[in-house]
Amino acid sequence: MAERTAPEVSGKRLLRHSLASLVDQALLSGLNFALGLVLIRLATKESYGLYSQMYVAGIFASTVLESLITGPLTTIAPGKTESQRAHLIACLHRFQWQLSALLAILFGIASIAVGHYAGVPESLPVLGLAFAVYVFANALREYQRSLNFIEGLPRRVLRIDLAYALAVAAGVALLMATGHFTVPGILLVLGLANAVGFWRNAGTRPATAPPSVQEQRAAIADMWRRGRWALPGALVAWATNYSYLYLAAASLGVAASAELNASRLLLMPISLSVMAWSRIARPMASRLFSARDWKRLDRLAWASVAGIEIVTVLYVSLLWLALPWLEAHVLGAKYQGVEPMVLAWGIYFAINAARSIGSSLLTSNDQYRLLLTSGVACLVVMLVCAALFIPLYGAWGAILALIVVEVFDCILIWAFFLPRVRRNASLAGT
Repeated sequence: MAERTAPEVSGKRLLRHSLASLVDQALLSGLNFALGLVLIRLATKESYGLYSQMYVAGIFASTVLESLITGPLTTIAPGKTESQRAHLIACLHRFQWQLSALLAILFGIASIAVGHYAGVPESLPVLGLAFAVYVFANALREYQRSLNFIEGLPRRVLRIDLAYALAVAAGVALLMATGHFTVPGILLVLGLANAVGFWRNAGTRPATAPPSVQEQRAAIADMWRRGRWALPGALVAWATNYSYLYLAAASLGVAASAELNASRLLLMPISLSVMAWSRIARPMASRLFSARDWKRLDRLAWASVAGIEIVTVLYVSLLWLALPWLEAHVLGAKYQGVEPMVLAWGIYFAINAARSIGSSLLTSNDQYRLLLTSGVACLVVMLVCAALFIPLYGAWGAILALIVVEVFDCILIWAFFLPRVRRNASLAGT
């Protein structure tokens, strides 16, 4: 009997997988939301601003790994048989650990250097060590999650993240009880909780013959052929999406970055919903692109955009109604008057959701060069807008700059790049 490639996702199975992925993202969203609220209530604005910047730096490290390993693997693996996928993953196992460790060391050292320059009051060696542990363990857990999504096992991902969430909750409770609720303490708890989640999935890979050094190098080279275009594009996209936090802190102080992040925190479920969609639909979109099944691809794309936008409008509406209560009982006096910022973030995320779906479709077709072009153009627009708007409008200016960039990128991807990709694919198939 011929081996199966990555499982085809029928309508019912896609729904089950999507629900499991949405539950998983709701769990992670709730966890991050709860941790953010605890920091908002118990920590100073300066400590919360520092944590926000460290967390975003952790996203930078994850972006590197996503670009060099996970993203290309998600594109390649669905078209391979079960044994071929297992062998490919085995070839990348050692490289993934080595790259994760290297990034952890570099980011740990960088956090000490930047903290010294910025005059961070925390113990810098402890901060650097905690951040390195977090970056390394988070990389291992995220890689395991990606492998399970590739295999069509979102319920296993949910079990991994449930173990992670329970470990975070227990660790944060311990920090609060012992009086060590500091930024290094939180980063260390997150790192150890990631390790718990990773080991929850250890040993679940199918057995395969140990790959030779030549096979490992060939697999890494195959990843690099895609990653060399994905990496700069992803890093530019990260700078476009998150540089506002550092620009606002440099221009207006760390407290401004805390206000921006506190108001954005309330909208986090929207971005996590888009991520949940991407994990499930990207392998499917890759197969539809390969088959040039434009009708089903269109149906997937537009149904996804419509679904995410409906969720966004409903969520922002409910959040707007709940804001007075949230300000009085959750955010506290330090963050009074964030309603306009929340509404502005709602506009941003509505546009960002449509843009993110378009970017995922390009990624599914290996269009990393186009994403790099888009990223560079958006970064230029972002820096120009931030330089103009932040001095004029303060923290509001940072959100306005992001909205302008998202509108520009959304038009670029949906009106120009995706039609061009389809046209070229159709011509190549004739």
